[in-house]
This record gives sequence, structure tokens and C-alpha cells, in this order.
Amino acid sequence: MRNPRIVFAAICAVLFVISSVLVLLLFNIERKAFSSATYKEAFANQGLYQRMPEILAGTLTTYIAQNGNPVPFLQVLTEEDWQSSIALLLPPEELQAMANNALDATFDYLNGKTHSAAISLLPVKTHLAGDSGIQVVLQVLRRQPACTAEQLTQMALGLFGGQIVLCNPPEAAIGLMMPFIQPQLQTMTAMIPDEVTFISGATAGTPDDPRLQLNLVRSAIKLTPFIPAFLLLGIALFVTHSLTDLLTWWGWPSMVAGGISVLIGLFGSPVVGEVLRLVIQTQGAIFIPPVLAASLAETARSVAGEMLTPVVIQGFILGFLGLGMVIVAALLGKRERDRISAATYSHPL
Repeated sequence: MRNPRIVFAAICAVLFVISSVLVLLLFNIERKAFSSATYKEAFANQGLYQRMPEILAGTLTTYIAQNGNPVPFLQVLTEEDWQSSIALLLPPEELQAMANNALDATFDYLNGKTHSAAISLLPVKTHLAGDSGIQVVLQVLRRQPACTAEQLTQMALGLFGGQIVLCNPPEAAIGLMMPFIQPQLQTMTAMIPDEVTFISGATAGTPDDPRLQLNLVRSAIKLTPFIPAFLLLGIALFVTHSLTDLLTWWGWPSMVAGGISVLIGLFGSPVVGEVLRLVIQTQGAIFIPPVLAASLAETARSVAGEMLTPVVIQGFILGFLGLGMVIVAALLGKRERDRISAATYSHPL
């Protein structure tokens, strides 16, 4: 019976090594991948906060298209107009603050703390109502083709609430328009919502909620540490006849698993980063806007490094514990052999 037991114990030991490495990887990836702090640092390291005008522009364009807006000027602004306008309106530190708020809202949604995600437009409204707003209007107009006489008439009517047509008026006409622009900006600002929702909560709590499958996967990952524990128990049941056996059969697999985990943690960042990028690109758009998903995908390589840092530390601890068990087992074995030898010499045949 001993040989089958050893075979089963060896199988458990091999499975323990494989499962331990996978558990350390998956557990730390799950813990880091769903924390906004992970991506904030990556955004800062890679200069991705400059993407915020693009994200806001897409959000505003979608919102206006879906909900409409009584201000004609806002209705005719393209996504590119919004993007350049936001970049002109907001200083870098405010763009970074808005990006951080968007990341916090996104991961609060993914982690089930909220059922939707919204971003505040108060910074945009504050700057739009001031002198920066006038510069935005002029910038948008100057990017348009030159106005015809008919378009100038339509533009003048638009300033009083009619249907506006965007075109590039002559400088003399701009001077005449300036007194009317500021009041229109005040009206425009009042019509812009204080916040817009970029992840809808319409399916929250229903079978169509995209987070349900995600939560199942995450729950399964959180249970994976029990697998190595059961395998260690299997080893103990199959081959343990003494403390020395237990420490030997537990020590070597732990040392090997720890060593492999350290190597993966130190050198596996490119592979893990590429896998993470593909997952975000293919699955991320199910949960979050495509523009934000694309930005998060760009951080995958940097984020992978942060995810693997705990793997290195935990792998080292596991390997060190395994080494300690092997050393103690060797010392206990030596002491047992010395005791047997002493007994043999004391009672010769």
C-alpha cells in the first residue's frame, strides 16, 4: 500500500506547486485590478491624465445626443470641439482631479458600491461661465469655414436663441458679437447638468447586470487559497508517519512553489501585462465606456508590475517557510538516525 500512497502524495505535491503559483497570481491580480489607486499611479507614470478631455468629450457628446439640450450652440458642437474646448478650459491639475474622480466612480461601480457611475461637470461649468468660456467660443468659431452672409444672419439669430450655424465670422463681426456672447455663456452654463452618468445603472439588480458574471469569477478567485490547503491535507493523509515526513513533504513543494512565484513576479510583467491588456480591451467595454477602457488598457504593463510585486514578497515568504521546513526535517532526521545509532551501539547483538 505504500507505493500507491507515495504516488498520490506526489501528485498532490505537484498540484500544490501549480495551484499555489496560480493562487498567488490570481489573488493579487484580482485585488489590484479592481482598485482605482492602482490605475491612478499608472496614469501618472504614463502621462495618461491628458486623455481626460477625450473621455469627457465622448461622455458629453453621448449625453447631449441621448438627452438633447435646449442650447443650440451645444447641439452643434462635435466631439472634437468638446475635446479641444475642455483642454482649453481646464488646467492640468483639475483634469487630473476629474480623472481621479472618474476612476473612483468606475471602480465603485465595478466593486458594487454604487449602481452607476457619474462625473461632475462643475469645474467645466465654472470655467465656461468665465473668460475662458469666451475663448472657447472663439476657438470653435475660428476652426470653421468662413461665414457667408446668410450664415452670419443665422448666427446672429442664434445668439438670441435661434438655430445657430457654426462658421468663422470676420473680425469685425466678432467685435459686434462679443457683448452677446457672455449672456449666452451664462445660459449655456445653466443648461449643462452638474454631472453626467457615463455608466448607466439601468440594468443594476437585474439578470442583465454585466457585473454578475464578473462577481462570480472574482468570488471563485477569492476561494482559490483553499485548494493548496486541501492538497497539503491530502499529502499529510497519504504519507505522513512522523513530523519529519510531514515537514519534508510539505517543505519541498512550498519551496519550489515559492521560487517559481518569485521568478514570475520578477520577470513575468510583460506577459501578465499583455494578457491584462487583452482582457481589458475585449471585456472592459462591457462595463465601462470604450474610451476609458482604452486608457486603462494602456496602463496594463505598468499595472502588471504593481500586481506582481506582492507575488514576489509572498513567494519569497512561502519559499522561505518551505526551506525552513526542509532544514528542520533534515535536523530531525539526523537526530533520529543518531538516536538509532546510539541505541545500536548500546545494545549490540
